[in-house]
Amino acid sequence: MSEQFIELETDYLVVGSGAMGMAFVDVLLQESDADVIMVDRYGKPGGHWNVAYPFVTLHQPSAFYGVSSRKLGKDLINQVGKNKGLYELASGAEVSAYFDDVMNEDFLPTGRVHYYPMCDYTGNFEQDDSANYTFTSKTSGKHYRVKARNKIVNCTYLTASVPATHTPSFPIDDGIQFMPLNNLVSVEKPPEGYTVIGGGKTGIDACLWLLENDVDPDKIRWIVPRDAWLLDRRNTQPGQQFFEHSIGTQAK
Repeated sequence: MSEQFIELETDYLVVGSGAMGMAFVDVLLQESDADVIMVDRYGKPGGHWNVAYPFVTLHQPSAFYGVSSRKLGKDLINQVGKNKGLYELASGAEVSAYFDDVMNEDFLPTGRVHYYPMCDYTGNFEQDDSANYTFTSKTSGKHYRVKARNKIVNCTYLTASVPATHTPSFPIDDGIQFMPLNNLVSVEKPPEGYTVIGGGKTGIDACLWLLENDVDPDKIRWIVPRDAWLLDRRNTQPGQQFFEHSIGTQAK
């Protein structure tokens, strides 16, 4: 039995409602009268922020993140904690709520954005073959086919891969207590030690969280593939009070 498709038509078919997709559609709405269909596999906009670990934050000031038409954050300088004296770093919950607000308060009220969450895109990304622009609802099983008058835009091309959504690419011996970072907050009894695998933002966050929660540094083993190139966050701040650090550092 052949699949029955619900036929749709739009100017732009945007696959993915993470930070990239949301920023792209925001500009489309501001600078054109285009109609947009957004398709995403998650139940809310925000991409990988939907499955991020509970203590995740931005590693850059909130002012640098999000869409151009709506500010993220409150322009506050943190008074306590590891970011003391610098502009706020939005938490994962803040970022998720922000994208939810952008969708429901800015995008959908225009009547030009049609949002399909909980859907898997099943078509291709060829610009001249609209017959294969298809997606399927994971909750209802309904199949959709889209005619894109202008473009299909793949905003999943740089999709972030986070530990919560995939299995490790290395073997794990029996008896080893192994978990993705999301489960670290569920630890009930202190183990003999912690081994953090990965030298990126997630690995750094894991080490910092353990230290902030009074774990002895000698009990943390950190496995990294290479040395990291890190920038001093003080040199990437907005605002006139940080002019000497931000612009001055670039001038040196």
